[in-house]
Amino acid sequence: MRSYPLSNLTLHSHFQPIYSLAHRRTVGVEALLRAEQAGVAIPPQQAYLDHDDTQSRHEFDLRVSTEHIRHFAASTPGESWLFLNIDASTLSSLARTQALISMLQQSGVPAARVVVEILEHALEADEILIAGSRLLREAGFLIAIDDFGTGHSNLDRVCLLEPDLIKFDRNLLRSATKQARTRNLLTKLVHLAHEIGALVVVEGVETEADVLVALESGCDLIQGYYVARPALQPDSDEIITRRIDTRWDELMVRELMKRKLARRQIELARQAFVQSAIALMQGTSFTDAAQPMLTLPDVIRCFLLDSTGRQIGRNLNTREAPSRANPKFAPLADTTGAVWSRRPYFQHAIDQPGVLYMSEPYLSMTDTRHCITLSMAIEIDEDLHVLCADVLVPKTMGLAD
Repeated sequence: MRSYPLSNLTLHSHFQPIYSLAHRRTVGVEALLRAEQAGVAIPPQQAYLDHDDTQSRHEFDLRVSTEHIRHFAASTPGESWLFLNIDASTLSSLARTQALISMLQQSGVPAARVVVEILEHALEADEILIAGSRLLREAGFLIAIDDFGTGHSNLDRVCLLEPDLIKFDRNLLRSATKQARTRNLLTKLVHLAHEIGALVVVEGVETEADVLVALESGCDLIQGYYVARPALQPDSDEIITRRIDTRWDELMVRELMKRKLARRQIELARQAFVQSAIALMQGTSFTDAAQPMLTLPDVIRCFLLDSTGRQIGRNLNTREAPSRANPKFAPLADTTGAVWSRRPYFQHAIDQPGVLYMSEPYLSMTDTRHCITLSMAIEIDEDLHVLCADVLVPKTMGLAD
């Protein structure tokens, strides 16, 4: 294997914009190494691999970071962030981490403008790395988890690190463009990152489909070839925003049509639900009163609860019984006597009798389909009951396959 001595390599920095969807402008750049020897380009990974001694690799990492900061300070005005990929060798000891901090502090770039990227898989079993990350945070630098979602994501360690940003791996986006379930997962992961106080960067945005999925996910920042390619002087915001706005307009038109269809679907279900509730209060049997609901194609089932949340009788299903349609869940099909008092649809209904409540989308325990539940507390023979109907989640609500 050919070796590339430190002294013989010429290092350059290319920058790739990290773009805020809300601000509609570039808010940071990731510094990417470009190396050459005697005019011949050297793959960045190879330049690192050929310094296999930990100390030598650390020294090379400091030199690379120094070059990145020098070029950034000279070419990037304003308040944007510099994202630095720091090698694991630098973070593998507190002494080397402190050397990195000292170098960064002497660079003249404020700590609040430097984001140190740490590979997610490196957190798995490295207490020193986590301790070093804390030193960086205490010195005022921002921390980003890079390549989140590759392999086994260690959520407990991610939470322990308290990152300022989490960069989602490009393979997660690739999968989300092809599978509805992964798109739903991507949205949930964005919410999870927000819950722990981190902004989300979706990496690998390379196609129009990628942009649409990223926009739908609710992420904060995007990065990739579709936004801008790495360069000494990457594309301006005027060029980037024009590309992104076109996809945003396309998404808004599509979402408007979906919302119109969803509103119509829900409104029909609500009207039928009120009709069924009135029939029940007038003394009609549950089986007959539920028929207006059961004729709708998007309704899954109707069921009736007593004032304590206990189910009275079996579900009235609009389609083939779950135990026959999907034998895997046959043990869950019979819900007679089940207690649903912890469900929000019961609690909201019982707190406001006569008011129709529509739940948030959730996974039905009966047959593991995503649904919303309509519910209303009504009096039947002077006793309070809660009428419920499960409806398939409209696609615009983001959980339907």
